[in-house]
Amino acid sequence: MTTRIKIVQQLSSFFFASNATEMMTSYGELAYFFPAPIVDDWSALEFSFNRLFVGPLALLAPPYASIYLDGDNTRLMNDTTLQIRQLYELVGLISPWLNKIPDDHIALELDALWQIETALEQTDTPQLRDVHEYLLSHLQQWVPLFSERVLSIEDVHPAVRHVTKTLHSVISNSFVTTTQESAVYEKS
Repeated sequence: MTTRIKIVQQLSSFFFASNATEMMTSYGELAYFFPAPIVDDWSALEFSFNRLFVGPLALLAPPYASIYLDGDNTRLMNDTTLQIRQLYELVGLISPWLNKIPDDHIALELDALWQIETALEQTDTPQLRDVHEYLLSHLQQWVPLFSERVLSIEDVHPAVRHVTKTLHSVISNSFVTTTQESAVYEKS
């Protein structure tokens, strides 16, 4: 498994974390590759995360592609969601949260991305490469808008800001890790 795949996997885990412990685990894994701010109060991080992405109040930065791409920021499960569901089906993926969480949630899309990239390591076919390029292009359309929204909100926890900037960098394929590999990744 490549460093890039590990990073995308941890980004997916972070954005799907359901509590501070899960956030701490994925944040720690990401910090191995990207120096990260120290978190002294994980409950403050969890509060900030929930305020942005989970609720119970209106989400300050909804983590769904359809909000940013379909022109109606009040509705989920629009065309974008259905297109992503079809993409998942094309490569044999089914959301474990089918009909509970829209398929265009950032964590689900990142999960599909790392799984497709893992499959490409095993079998590099033109069809699988096309699906990968489509999903990556799709993410490159909406992640900058999502990131901009998160970063424009006051009082966002520094760790959430850091992970959001990391997400943007990874999706734009312009990131550098700080591991012993000192690898620079360019668009594949």
